[in-house]
Amino acid sequence: MHPRTKVSRRITLYSTKYMRHSLSEGFIFLFLFSFFPSPFLETGFAQPSILSNNNVVINEVQANEPGSYTKLEWVELYNDDSISHDLGGWVFVCKEDTTPIPPNTIIPAKGFLILARQLLSNPPDSISFEGWWGDRSGVWGDSPEENYPALQAEMGLTNSGGAIALIDPDKNVQTFTWDQDCGDGISLERVSPDQDNWLCCASSGKSTPGKKNSISTTYSENLDLSMEPNPFSPDGDGFEDEVTFRYTLPMMSDLTLKIYDIEGRLIKTIFDGESQVSGEVTWDGRDNDNRYVRIGIYVVWVEVKGNSHKVKKMTLVVAKK
Repeated sequence: MHPRTKVSRRITLYSTKYMRHSLSEGFIFLFLFSFFPSPFLETGFAQPSILSNNNVVINEVQANEPGSYTKLEWVELYNDDSISHDLGGWVFVCKEDTTPIPPNTIIPAKGFLILARQLLSNPPDSISFEGWWGDRSGVWGDSPEENYPALQAEMGLTNSGGAIALIDPDKNVQTFTWDQDCGDGISLERVSPDQDNWLCCASSGKSTPGKKNSISTTYSENLDLSMEPNPFSPDGDGFEDEVTFRYTLPMMSDLTLKIYDIEGRLIKTIFDGESQVSGEVTWDGRDNDNRYVRIGIYVVWVEVKGNSHKVKKMTLVVAKK
């Protein structure tokens, strides 16, 4: 995958009250257009949603697949409840396609489930969700990185705009619509399960299937930054391979977050004067050319502009075990 240059953009999503809807699944897309007469004419990435009163939410959408591999489209669901849920009897809808979710499809408490356009492939190294985000064995769930449920679903997500829906057995409907994508391979992420605002994924991997989303939201009058772990060791052993930057920003801020070596050379640009809310972002130790950096001491430069101008510098250590 090529290193990205734009890591995040703001998405505007307008909340609506919880609603219940009794139309059959076959008419859900017609319902979307009747509820939003011109759903793709508003500005911003994402449009109003209708939420079921369940803790399971549409959490991340990969509408612009990496490269031109359309089979790499997927939708992530998240269960914000403290107990697991069986999604058997739920229906996923994309355009004219409907995918009934089979019985005994369990989404764990505080866990994820992926609906993938092409979950598996034969041969295993062909283009598929398992081949791109898994271990390319041709079987889902046989490795530590495949530790969340996934199933195949009918979908055809359009970069320039589209709509999807999730219907529970009581005909509660949850929808998500967008009118532009975030760029090649970059997913749309929900900021928080109980909020209807979305941002482009800020992870260096461009998407976070089966993992916590890369951004969350709070505000402060000051610029606060923390890094954990520090030192970290991006050696691929599965322990402390990434550092997480947690930042709290003043409202209406443009954020710059860059990493320099001790000689002042730019190593990695994570944000570059981009509209941001407070949250967190991870760095996997790769530079702007997608190469792992050397062991040593680095300077993290953070700057916000907008309602206020603040700068912070911190040191970060890349170590080896």
